[in-house]
Amino acid sequence: MSERKQTAAENTAAVEKTGPVVYCGPSVKNTVKQFTVYSDGDALPDAVTDFLNRIPAARGLMVPIADFANTRAALENPKSGAGIIFAAVKAALN
Repeated sequence: MSERKQTAAENTAAVEKTGPVVYCGPSVKNTVKQFTVYSDGDALPDAVTDFLNRIPAARGLMVPIADFANTRAALENPKSGAGIIFAAVKAALN
């Protein structure tokens, strides 16, 4: 991917995170609970931000509200993108 296209894709991803988001990954005690809604994807609690920095794959499971239904359905299939990311995050937690 060219640098210009990659930057455009990153900017689009950043815009999609703005606004309400839902964490669709596995629950982590005292940090984040599965299917928790955050009112602003750019202003997450410090514990959640630290978790996402520790396990970057978990960012793929922090989805805009508009994408929640599709992501939730995709989690039922372990071979889907969301299912693979979920398994990777769960493995990283163990």
